[in-house]
Amino acid sequence: MEPRRLPIPDALAERCAELFAANRDGRRFHNPWDTPPLPGPRDLLRWQRERTPAASRRRSVEVIAEPLAGLRGLDGDARLLWLGHATFLVELDGVRVLIDPIFGRAGGVVARVSPAALQAAELPAIDAVLVTHGHHDHLDPASLRALARRFGPDLPFIVPTALGRCLPRACRRIVELGWWEALRLGSIDVCLVPAQHWHRRIIDTNRALWGGFVLRGSRTIYHSGDTGYFDGFGVIGEVFGGVDVACLPLGAYEPRWFMRSQHMAPEESLDAWHDLGAAHFVGMHWGAFDLSDEAVDAGPRLLHEEVARRGLDRDSFHVLWPGGSFSVDGRGAPRRHGVADFDD
Repeated sequence: MEPRRLPIPDALAERCAELFAANRDGRRFHNPWDTPPLPGPRDLLRWQRERTPAASRRRSVEVIAEPLAGLRGLDGDARLLWLGHATFLVELDGVRVLIDPIFGRAGGVVARVSPAALQAAELPAIDAVLVTHGHHDHLDPASLRALARRFGPDLPFIVPTALGRCLPRACRRIVELGWWEALRLGSIDVCLVPAQHWHRRIIDTNRALWGGFVLRGSRTIYHSGDTGYFDGFGVIGEVFGGVDVACLPLGAYEPRWFMRSQHMAPEESLDAWHDLGAAHFVGMHWGAFDLSDEAVDAGPRLLHEEVARRGLDRDSFHVLWPGGSFSVDGRGAPRRHGVADFDD
């Protein structure tokens, strides 16, 4: 599992040089393009003073029963099961990976609005775990330890550069990737691509990289991780010749003055889907944690409104309940189980 650099056409590298530039200055990483400044301590205090009451943001979120049965009921060479938040079980060409697993509280502190659709003990065999970045709602040590215990010391954990030190000791087989690097996992390629975000566990701000993942086999699947909107989506789409399925965020975006640089609003996720040249949009990063000022189901509702306003084909957009699943077959036709209906 040796990482390798993706071949980037010279013309594209010259035209979009900032997306291929060095992203590390000494021990710290940065976004090497013009990025809005991240909020500082004063901004955080202002936001906490101005936050809307938590009770007004919470809504009930359905969790699909027997999610694996639903997944098995879908035909297709690419199948995705959404466990909640940013956690996906992805099956592509016989390879099964788990992305951003978190089965309990974020950081052991932030309670869930809805439970994860599956726990580690209920998962089928997996070939690797992928972690997009180090924030507590994406890198959860307890969940990673549970997976290492369940599947043994040979389970690979694929993470961005310098993030391996943040994983628990139980994770013995760690592979780090830089942006635009890939490795072969069975019959597919796992590629790390840029995202507009940042890193912090406690006091190690930006001392590990962040990113999104592209899984490339007979189909191309993109998982954004956390990101603000940036020009890189179009470049990612160009490098990979378009995307079949894009997993994009629909939550943790309000207030915009605080979140804009690091989390997309639903209309920006829709722009990202367009830039990627993606056939299908699968929503994520909503309904599990109360992380921001919008109601937990506001993002999916806004997405549906924006799709209608732009006159787009609703059959390309898929919002599932946790435990819902999605697949595309050899002709690119979608199948879904556990669709969330927000037409009311």
